[in-house]
Amino acid sequence: MSLSMDQLESFVAAAEQGSFSGAARLLKKAQSAVSTHVANLETDLGIALFDRTGRNPVLTEAGARLLPEAKLILDRREHLIGVASSFEAHVEKRLVVAIDELYPESAVGELFAEFATRFPHVELELLFPIMEDVSRLVLDGKADVGVMWRQ
Repeated sequence: MSLSMDQLESFVAAAEQGSFSGAARLLKKAQSAVSTHVANLETDLGIALFDRTGRNPVLTEAGARLLPEAKLILDRREHLIGVASSFEAHVEKRLVVAIDELYPESAVGELFAEFATRFPHVELELLFPIMEDVSRLVLDGKADVGVMWRQ
C-alpha cells in the first residue's frame, strides 16, 4: 500500500469543501486530478471514503473516522517542514528556560503562548527551581535563559 500526500490533501480538501470541484479550486488542481487522487486513496485503503450517490460527495463512516488521521499526517508533515526550515534559518531548535517558581503564572502563560505562536518549531523546556537555583542553572549551562522574580 502506497499513500501519497497528494491523495491525503485531496481527501481532506474534498471533505472540508464538500465537493471535488471545491477541493480542486482550493488546491489549484484540476477537478479530475483531485477525483483521481481520492479514488486511488480509496483503492489503496480498500474502502470507500465518500458516498457519491448524491449531488455532492458525503463522507462514509470510514471516511469520517479517517479524516482526522489524514489531517494529523498533513499537520505533522508541515511541522517537519517547519523544523527543517528552522535549521536553515539558524533558529534555535531548543530553548531551556529556568523560571523562579514565585514568578506569576499568568505572565508566564501569556509569554510562552506568544513564544509558541511566533516560534512553533522550537522545542521549549521550562524549569521551575527555587529562586537561588535559577542563576546557577544558567551559569552551569543547564538553562539558556533564567527569569527571577523580585518584589
